[in-house]
Amino acid sequence: MNTSAAGVALGLLSLHLWLALPTYHGFITALMIGSVVCFYFRWRLLIYVGIGACLANLAATSYLKNVQLAFIEPRNITIVGEVSSLLNHKKLDTLFDFVTSELRQPGFRVSKTLRLRLSWQDKANIPVMRQGERWQLQVRLRPPHGRVNSAGYDRERQFVGKGIHAVGVVTGGVRLSSGQYSWAGLRQMVFDLAMEHTEGLSHQGYLLALGFGFRGALEAQDWDLLRDSGLAHLMAISGLHIGLAIMLGWWSGGVLRNLAGDWPHAIWLPLWLGLTTGALYAWLAGFTLPTQRALLMSLVVLVLLRFRIVWPGWQILLLVFTVSLALDPLASYNAGFWLSFTAVAVIALAHAGGVRFEENSELKLHQRWLGKWWALLLLQLSLLVLMLPVQWLWFGGFSPWAPQVNLLAVPWVSMTTVPLVLAAIVLSPFEQGAMVCWQLANTTLSPVLWLAEWARGGWWMLSDSSGIWILAIAVMSVLLWLLPLRRFAALFIVLSSVAILWNQPLVPSDRPVTNSDGKQGLLDALETWQIDLLDVGHGLAVLISTQNRSVLYDTGNRWPGGSIARSVIEPVLTQKGQTSLDGLILSHADSDHAAGADYLVETFEPVWKRSSDVRVGYQACVRGETWQWYSLSFRVLWPPKRVTRAVNPHSCVIEVKQEMGDSNAGGVSLLLTGDIDAISELLLARLEPHLSPDILLVPHHGSRSSSTVTWLDQMGWFNRMAPKYALVSVARLNPWQLPSGEVRQRYLDRSVNWLSTAESGQVSLHIHGNKVEVVRYRQDIKAAWFRPVLSQ
Repeated sequence: MNTSAAGVALGLLSLHLWLALPTYHGFITALMIGSVVCFYFRWRLLIYVGIGACLANLAATSYLKNVQLAFIEPRNITIVGEVSSLLNHKKLDTLFDFVTSELRQPGFRVSKTLRLRLSWQDKANIPVMRQGERWQLQVRLRPPHGRVNSAGYDRERQFVGKGIHAVGVVTGGVRLSSGQYSWAGLRQMVFDLAMEHTEGLSHQGYLLALGFGFRGALEAQDWDLLRDSGLAHLMAISGLHIGLAIMLGWWSGGVLRNLAGDWPHAIWLPLWLGLTTGALYAWLAGFTLPTQRALLMSLVVLVLLRFRIVWPGWQILLLVFTVSLALDPLASYNAGFWLSFTAVAVIALAHAGGVRFEENSELKLHQRWLGKWWALLLLQLSLLVLMLPVQWLWFGGFSPWAPQVNLLAVPWVSMTTVPLVLAAIVLSPFEQGAMVCWQLANTTLSPVLWLAEWARGGWWMLSDSSGIWILAIAVMSVLLWLLPLRRFAALFIVLSSVAILWNQPLVPSDRPVTNSDGKQGLLDALETWQIDLLDVGHGLAVLISTQNRSVLYDTGNRWPGGSIARSVIEPVLTQKGQTSLDGLILSHADSDHAAGADYLVETFEPVWKRSSDVRVGYQACVRGETWQWYSLSFRVLWPPKRVTRAVNPHSCVIEVKQEMGDSNAGGVSLLLTGDIDAISELLLARLEPHLSPDILLVPHHGSRSSSTVTWLDQMGWFNRMAPKYALVSVARLNPWQLPSGEVRQRYLDRSVNWLSTAESGQVSLHIHGNKVEVVRYRQDIKAAWFRPVLSQ
């Protein structure tokens, strides 16, 4: 069984291995490892790997076919189906999940189950919707699509993990039935009662998360608090709470069994009542991945216990892991899947390493309690250290305060808050009893959140360069825990040496470079700099980096509760290991270019700031301004003067050129253009008739109002602007239909390499001397089976 489960699990993870090892060398490495494993198991494992790979391939093929079926664009389509997400009718949300049963269109009608994420087009007249209701909707659908950057939130991966086949906009709809007698409708009804009973409570959002897994009532500051304190797993229905519910059911079943006397079937009461209680609680949570894992693992453990079969913990974990993947192979693209199983694996490893809550009657009461607290502390430290790789891969950081906070919060919430929440839900038909339980649960959360406040701001972001250290810490911790240091000293010395020397250059460089003040220093960084056109949707953010320092041109947009600065720019800078900015330039004041300025100034404290309009603390970014930054010279070409509020024509246009040391020849040049329009281009062409950058940021996202023939040709055919690369920052399927096809063709006719964030995600240009290496993250770095090559 162990060999078969391991083989099937490995095969099911083939989709993830395909994503993680997209290169030829990665495939060869995986093949070699697979060959060794198969040889060890005498080739039997290969059969089960094949079975798992077939299941994974079937799931991927089915997903892609459903995506293609849903993608009927740009025509409207009529769909019939059921609302599948829990909705708060007192705070109408424009976003909801919908499961179709039928697709309709003139000449086209098919019965098909698709999972869609929809939003209402008319935000002012959103109808009241509830889970379980059947609706007929008119929608415009498009394939799941998200920003693709070197770091930050990956929405496309989340869509795959949740099985979302399309996203769309609802233009109209009619309710067909209420669905109040369905399981989904019953869950919504219980939720609505809980909403009424918790109205006015200070911690309502947390209570709803604990009771129903509903997180829509949590604000951005709540998520920051949970992240910084390490309590995000606790303030939702997690595996821990499912286990607690099953224990309560098992205990209740034991009481009833004793009361039943000699009734022969009473022996099964603890088992069935425990599983029923856990299943009901998982149902309230919408059967999320952690609850499914906990429920399945509890089922295996209870059945084994009932039939007096003894299995080691790792064998149970492997079986549940394989079954979970077999039921939903795409779940491996969901962070919750890995966090849930990794946490259980760490707990099992800690138990094997001696961290146990054992009762010793020979010890005094206070000694037994101290032993339990010590074991709990060791368990929290184990979770912190051994889950570092998973935390880093999915979230880019960790909370060092998690063990201390969880040490007190986990037993308190588990033993007081969760039972009170369950009691309140059970007593929902009895308003007074339910309200008392909700109020008591709200009171028990106050000390926990007060404790969590001490950890606010304590989230530690980790750079890419930290990866080897994170892995080394986790591996060394496990080895030191399980292997005696005296007998395996040589192994520890070798592993430590490998970790220390992993990224060290074989030959140190002593070539001269130019420092930030323009003086001559070591030269190696003089020839190497990087341009990152970040994928920010509709907006702009360009990062210019050298010597592991960066200057940012524009900040992207913001929205209630978030911004591009926070979700994209900050993770990218953290990945580079940078905690500050050398410079911040705002081309103009439009929100899609400058809305994140305040957050970035507060978080990264740029040394200098420039803008083309009047801003407190900002230097002028107007024609004639020049400055040197390491080996790069900045020359402002437009606008001619500073204004009160800069709009598109006042965008700050900057030429960035590399100085080649003592050589008179200039290096690769970049022209940053913001959103200048045709008139600004005409005036700029007269002022700079010989302007010919190697890399051009296409003005105004490729709008027809810019990139005029007059500007590109300047003073005629023999003096036309001929950049090698044209960069355009634009959102895919945006309502303005940018970039213009006419403008795009204009660049292509001049043999310019067109690089669009809509097609390529983040575009990075690595410049060494006069050589430019282009990296498109959608195609070159994060290519995957669910990310086909796009065309705008």
